[in-house]
Amino acid sequence: MNKSIYVITGSLGFVGFNLSKSLIKRGHRVIGIDIDKNSDSLRKLRYKESVKIGIETFKADISDKYQVESIAKELNKIGNVESIFHLAGLAGVRKSIENPDKYYNVNLRGTFNILQLHKSIKAKSLVFSSTSSVYGDISKGYFSKESDSLNPISPYASSKLNAEKICELFSNLYRLNICVLRYFTVYGVAGRPDMSILKFINLIYKDKPITIYGDGSQERDFTYVSDVCRGTYDSSKLKGFNLINLGKSNPDKLITAVRIIENKLEKKAKIIFKPQNQMDVNRTSADISNSKKLINWDPLEGLESGLDKTINWYKENVKSLEKLS
Repeated sequence: MNKSIYVITGSLGFVGFNLSKSLIKRGHRVIGIDIDKNSDSLRKLRYKESVKIGIETFKADISDKYQVESIAKELNKIGNVESIFHLAGLAGVRKSIENPDKYYNVNLRGTFNILQLHKSIKAKSLVFSSTSSVYGDISKGYFSKESDSLNPISPYASSKLNAEKICELFSNLYRLNICVLRYFTVYGVAGRPDMSILKFINLIYKDKPITIYGDGSQERDFTYVSDVCRGTYDSSKLKGFNLINLGKSNPDKLITAVRIIENKLEKKAKIIFKPQNQMDVNRTSADISNSKKLINWDPLEGLESGLDKTINWYKENVKSLEKLS
């Protein structure tokens, strides 16, 4: 029996790596595209495990059209790609402020190149990972809907929103099946070391101070990575152009996450409070009625159970992650 073939850009990134593993478990063949295999201890860990479980990886910069065209030729030789999961890109609000040109180049030009790849290899669908940051700040008690007016307040969010528009254009113009997913504060095993959850776990575990920008009352719709992977996979089956939120739809205060981590590690956090960045939003919260309707998706993990799994993974791999701090 032939295995279905899935292509994942950013396959050694946080969500890409977890999605790759989940597809392998489903019995599929995974071909990854990533620019970097060894820049830090976490990527080395992901790459080592991906090789072990049979994930094939092309090294390429998605913003370089010639490198992407070269991969397209190889994929056309393989043939019959079921879907492309376009998860590669630059993330992070603060870093985008320092280097906006790089963000627009990778997130916009890179997405354009992958859409051209989609056309070239005639995959059945493409799924693009966007971000809740495109909504900007929202008021307490409100849940962001896909139809809301958008107010990106950072180069990162702006680059993702413009990439969404390119996806919609390609879908309408060339009749391609494309789904845009707006992820809400994804965390979990093998997470991004620059994001608060893994950074807090690492520093609290090592009795080092953590920094909170603001007073910790800002709310995030923390969404566990396995829930995101499930929704991402299911969205690849949709026809035409679709836009879906993937979030827990039950935001928690940042300081609440810190207290749970303290409790599970049995350590007290040393917290340094600094002024909140003007481009950091106070609240993210997803309206997921569309995801329920289109792909029958509901998050399964609450913050406490998700943090429990993340901390257990961290403890098992802490020696391999020494360079994180």
